[in-house]
Amino acid sequence: MPNSKSFLTDLNWKALLLVLSLALAGAQIPGRLTVNPSPSIRHMLFFVIRHPDRVSKGDYVVFRVEHIDPYINGKTLIKKVTCDEGEMLTEKGKDYFCDGNDYLGRAKDFSFTGERLQNFVYNGIIPTGFCFVSGSNKDSYDSRYWGLLRKKDVEARAYPIF
Repeated sequence: MPNSKSFLTDLNWKALLLVLSLALAGAQIPGRLTVNPSPSIRHMLFFVIRHPDRVSKGDYVVFRVEHIDPYINGKTLIKKVTCDEGEMLTEKGKDYFCDGNDYLGRAKDFSFTGERLQNFVYNGIIPTGFCFVSGSNKDSYDSRYWGLLRKKDVEARAYPIF
């Protein structure tokens, strides 16, 4: 049977290590978690990795742009890369496809607030350094309206938590 004095000392050290580990992890979490306030993506909480070395189809990306559209300038957005550089993007009657068979969604004529929308028209291979991004909601304001995203504008990759 262990000595009660050594047991308490051992327990105290374990508790101290646990508290320090949790504090260290907690200090890192605020910069690693982001909340998506928009219903354009079905996920609400994301773990993010800033300054990713690469971004590819299927990744969720965090970006803020100043050159795309006055409506989104300066806003931080999270979208999913649904068609990537080197892939064929086609638009047929406001329906978007990647490599011919991956249906990406349909552009609407009006936003849910009644504003007239101009859809992005593109038929061709997505150039290097660009991608097409989409939301999962039919009302998502995404590449269907403002076009291709420059990968250099991606600030982080996002991994959905829930």
